[in-house]
Amino acid sequence: MQNQTRRTALKIFGTSCAAIALPSKLSAFDPTLGKPIRLGVITDLHGGLATDAESRLDKFLNSMAKQKVDALVQLGDFAYPNQKHQRFSDKFNGAHENTIHVIGNHEFDFGLGREDCFQAWGIESAYYQRDIGEIRILVLDGNEKNSPTYTGGYHSYIGVQQQAWLAQQLEQTDRPVLILSHQPLAGQSAINNATEIQQLLAKYKSKILLCINGHAHVDSLLQVDGVTYLHINSASYYWVGGKKRMAYYQDPLYTTLTIDLANSIIHVEGKSSHWKPGDSPTTINFFERDNAAPESIVVPAIRERKIAPSTTGQKITTWPQEIDTPEFTKIAKLKVMTWNIWGRLNQDPRYTLKDKTARERTIEIIQASQADIIAMIETYGSAAEIAKSLGFFHYSPSADANLCIFSRYPLSDIEPLKGLSSFSFIAATATLPSGQKIRVYDIWLTSGGRHIVEIKDKNISDQDFCDGDNIRFEMLQKFLDHDDVQKHLANSREVPVIVAGDFNCVSHLDYTAATRDSKLNQSRILPIKASKAMHKLGFTDTFRDANSDILTTTLGHTWTTVGPDYTYISDKGFVPVQENPEPEYRDPYTRIDFIYSTGSRLRTNNSKVISHHSSQSKRSFPEFPSDHAAVLTEFDLDNR
Repeated sequence: MQNQTRRTALKIFGTSCAAIALPSKLSAFDPTLGKPIRLGVITDLHGGLATDAESRLDKFLNSMAKQKVDALVQLGDFAYPNQKHQRFSDKFNGAHENTIHVIGNHEFDFGLGREDCFQAWGIESAYYQRDIGEIRILVLDGNEKNSPTYTGGYHSYIGVQQQAWLAQQLEQTDRPVLILSHQPLAGQSAINNATEIQQLLAKYKSKILLCINGHAHVDSLLQVDGVTYLHINSASYYWVGGKKRMAYYQDPLYTTLTIDLANSIIHVEGKSSHWKPGDSPTTINFFERDNAAPESIVVPAIRERKIAPSTTGQKITTWPQEIDTPEFTKIAKLKVMTWNIWGRLNQDPRYTLKDKTARERTIEIIQASQADIIAMIETYGSAAEIAKSLGFFHYSPSADANLCIFSRYPLSDIEPLKGLSSFSFIAATATLPSGQKIRVYDIWLTSGGRHIVEIKDKNISDQDFCDGDNIRFEMLQKFLDHDDVQKHLANSREVPVIVAGDFNCVSHLDYTAATRDSKLNQSRILPIKASKAMHKLGFTDTFRDANSDILTTTLGHTWTTVGPDYTYISDKGFVPVQENPEPEYRDPYTRIDFIYSTGSRLRTNNSKVISHHSSQSKRSFPEFPSDHAAVLTEFDLDNR
């Protein structure tokens, strides 16, 4: 994540709430359900390693004392379990009558082990069961030996005996279950036999509220086979290795987990900070390293989330934070859209539905979105009529051009980008009523080379797929190196920069080990050079920024909107599937349309994909007039 001022950190790192599905059979536990259960949770404090761990612990305990939680939980890597650091345990255990300890891998440093943890913390077993109110907590030990894939270093495994105990607990329980572990059971840095454990848990998914872990020092949520896994961020730092070793958070991170069985909601309280000066992983080029964790989860925050059932399946919603401090009294809203409108034939009778042309439906969708600025692709002869209908200013290289920038506000600085094709790159500057300027680039990258449909071809390896995308990276790099772009990037603190359009390639943020573990996005890991180039220059992928938890409902697929009922044949127009049961392009593939931003005055408030016309809420195509969904991002704009 880029441009991490105090202002941006408040929203980007600490304010999104996600409502996702809990087990659907909570009623089977017959909760006559008393008051919500509140757990204070901290992990990876690293007493004895982190330089200011004790003061971070004190702040956590002071906060929890004010909140009157039902128990305190530490998820491992707490403090070395020896006499020198006994004060950490004494403070923690003395702060509440109910304390729950999970053994981490660093508890085994310096020849220490489980017996030392038992003595220091007052626990009797490395894995155990505890009931708090109506919920059952199962604490696991992910430090066992005998992993067949062990290659050295810390042990990260749950053995056969513990698996049998876990299965018995889940089989016999008459309460909803919260599972605690230090090492992740899914996602980033998961235990060696994660797949085996996930298969076990999936059998009892109707009983499992949530699995939470520490260890990875990231903020991440994912689902595998109906079970939800939440990574709780470290209280202290992110490990970047090398000479730097630790990138510290300015403030301690921790959370309060409120489990409200009566209303079937779990609330994860947000806690945001920012990197200590010079400690941002971005500034040390951490994300350019091979196998670096995604930028979207390496953040100095624990995001606020609400986890709840949905009658229509999983639903993800983000709520913006209300900011009322004097620092933010001049915040304005700005809505930016990008949309490939599939427009060469949008006045063709074959695109007409219920006496409305595709162009008319396009205009209606834009009007309903209340977008202020639109970076349009495949405009082809539509620009003048669309601008007139919207009452917008617009800039397009020619009447029949591919690209067009529309704006509610006056446009200037629209001279061509010398040396670049105007078919693929145009630019303009919008001046808002406050006088604040926004530099906007509308771009289209070629669909040549490796076509996006091949992402579903399992005969093509991840590496080969990425290599086939190099044609777009080279095209994009010429744009990013352009003098005009570099000039405006250098001034982005004063004039924010937006790059939006149809990239015809995926984002590396969407194809990671976590999405593979969740069996999403074809289970590929794709370090796509084009999107990495954008992030390297400080751009934020606004949709992924606003929807950081990649679940089935936040994939944000923009191509294709052609669903299971219809397809399009060039010489026939819209054709029901029965007439053409195996169309070339059908069903969503992936996310290839993006709105990127940079500049400390812009902060992503929310972002969504638009793939339906108001006349049809259940089906995109053909009421929706394009094969591409639109992307709409709402920004908070600092006009000070």
